[in-house]
Amino acid sequence: MIKTSYFFALLILIGACSKKEEKKPEVKEASNKISFTDEQLKYVQIDTARSIPAMDEFAAVGEVSFDENNVVRVYPIVSGSVSKVNVSLGDYIKKGEILATILSTDISTYQRDYNIAKANFEVAESNLARSTELFKSGMLSAKEYAEVQKDFSNDQSEFNEKKQILELYGGSSKELDAMFRVVAPRSGYIVERNINEGTQIRTDNAMNIFTISDLETIWVWANVHESDMAKVSEGDLVTVKTIAYPDKEFKGSIKKIGTMLDPQSRVIRVRTELVNKDGLLKPEMFANVIITPKNLVRVLAVPQTSIVLENNNYFVMKEVEHNTFEKVKVLVGKNYNQSTEIKGGIKEGDRIIAEGSLFVLTGYNLK
Repeated sequence: MIKTSYFFALLILIGACSKKEEKKPEVKEASNKISFTDEQLKYVQIDTARSIPAMDEFAAVGEVSFDENNVVRVYPIVSGSVSKVNVSLGDYIKKGEILATILSTDISTYQRDYNIAKANFEVAESNLARSTELFKSGMLSAKEYAEVQKDFSNDQSEFNEKKQILELYGGSSKELDAMFRVVAPRSGYIVERNINEGTQIRTDNAMNIFTISDLETIWVWANVHESDMAKVSEGDLVTVKTIAYPDKEFKGSIKKIGTMLDPQSRVIRVRTELVNKDGLLKPEMFANVIITPKNLVRVLAVPQTSIVLENNNYFVMKEVEHNTFEKVKVLVGKNYNQSTEIKGGIKEGDRIIAEGSLFVLTGYNLK
């Protein structure tokens, strides 16, 4: 907000009306300087001229999601009824751990086939051992011995095949319990669970029963409006804030920009990948995403509230020595959010009065 030249007039007028014993800022009209006490400066906001990006940062609404490159969804491969679920949502599990068991007639069939093949193989193994002794003693011809070896080989192959099928489907070769065992294919957290005890499972249902992810990296999808699309490119810096942690910022960059515009909302999806070592970010969290273009020209700027308009010229109050400020003419440029570009008159790092109207009105009565 631009202030007028009433700033200095009010200082002089209020100073003249104040009691003689009260401490007043020292105004040096010839040099446009004003000095404050430390107590009076408490009512004046001081800021610094600093470099800012020449293009405004902009915000987009987003949500936290799984890193799809680091997630495993577990689907049932047999039909049946869920007998037991061993894990809960959020549990950390290790690869090979049994997540659930499903009572299945499919497994019963595989176990039966396995046991038949096992029995045939054991008989063939015994026949081979006996035939080997007979062949060595000359009581069995080479042709007959070859037939025994062939039968043994066939029964062994059949047994290995049935065993592999049973193991593939999570059945036990030791217990005839008709149970399909859902085994964790990797270590990580259970981030989705869609079954309970008694749930009926069908293989033609496309829904997964578990989702496992380690959550060390997560994705944040931001919805960028059509009007902001030209400002976005891969590699742009991203700052993510969440409702759960309003004082914490998560830094990343844009990894991918969607190719399709949503015809209803007129937004395009932009993906950021974040490291999540502390596990604070959870899938489905809402996020406020601040996008800063990476290749920006930076300009010197001050708060808009620090600029004073006087006789069509712009001024700021710059600190020239301790607690002493001088009115300095500046050349202004464009406005960026709450800041104004400064093209001349002060340099980066100069301390200025950012806002002091309240002090002008009341500061002279401070002791």
